[in-house]
Amino acid sequence: MIRNDLASVIERFRALYASRDPRTLVQVRGIAEYEKDLPRRPLNSWDFDHDLAAYLDFRAGNQITYWERRKTLCDDLLPTLAPWYGIAEHTAFLGGNVDFSATTSYHHPIMDDISEQDKLRLDEENVWLHRVTDGIAYYREHYGDRFIPRLRGADGPSDIANIVRGNDLFYDVYDEPDEVKSLLSFCADAMRFTLEKQREAAGSFMGGFVSGFEIWLPGNAIGHISEDASCMMSYDMYEELFLPALKKAVAGYDNVMLHTHSLGAKMLPLFAQVPEISVIELSSDPNAPRAVSIWREYEEVLRDKIVVVAPSREELPAIADLLSRNRAVVWYEAETRKEAEEAVAFVRNLSHT
Repeated sequence: MIRNDLASVIERFRALYASRDPRTLVQVRGIAEYEKDLPRRPLNSWDFDHDLAAYLDFRAGNQITYWERRKTLCDDLLPTLAPWYGIAEHTAFLGGNVDFSATTSYHHPIMDDISEQDKLRLDEENVWLHRVTDGIAYYREHYGDRFIPRLRGADGPSDIANIVRGNDLFYDVYDEPDEVKSLLSFCADAMRFTLEKQREAAGSFMGGFVSGFEIWLPGNAIGHISEDASCMMSYDMYEELFLPALKKAVAGYDNVMLHTHSLGAKMLPLFAQVPEISVIELSSDPNAPRAVSIWREYEEVLRDKIVVVAPSREELPAIADLLSRNRAVVWYEAETRKEAEEAVAFVRNLSHT
């Protein structure tokens, strides 16, 4: 592997899950001075029908260069590879049309009416499913001696429903709640479908799986899953219509990583009551409280979860008390190697991990 101390990193992850004792890991997810000269190419300049291997190699080449520069940094980031096509791949495996920009992709709604659920199907031959799973398998075959193949991740049931139906979904919850429940039940199956296919392609690593957000999860695990659409509805609406689908989607797994946003903080008590969800990542939003503030507000609600949070340079020392009382993974973006080393040292000295 391109990093030669992976056993130590995984042991720190194991310890994080093994007890409720406070413990913090730290992943430096970017070092600007190591990335500024890496080649860039617009996403919409690729022809994935013909250039898929070249695209995957291009991304892998950047990661090789980056990791050769940062491989001796003693943080908890795992060297991993997964395909990435923007965001549309999270739902395009259900059919429909995809558009690309230079930096991301958009999957158009499939259903013109909530009654058109017959337009949705779980097709093992879908081109977008294969772009994800074949991409993972490609990295496993061609780069598995240097990088861990990770999952791409998935949308949760509410996000899948929101994409395939569009924002008319939020009218449907009032007009056709039974149809919405039926759609969400299908979306729970769809989430499991894509993640199981991804797990088959990636394989396990040291007794667990690496999520799309580079968090190692032990045992029979999946992640990450996104429930962003929950930000757009009331607590009561989510609890009644959407939470049952989330519970169905994660049932039977040992560990699940969930991604949510500070804008939807009110849903954290509902997410926290799902035992399979062991890791919750709080993402900061514009014009909303910072994720570190949300964590402080909901600290007791999240006490039994591993919280993933991305503090700024100024915020990191300000949450020392939170880190000392809880289990967490700190995501950090550094400008320089020196700043990255300082952040790692701060967390290690604080949490004694």
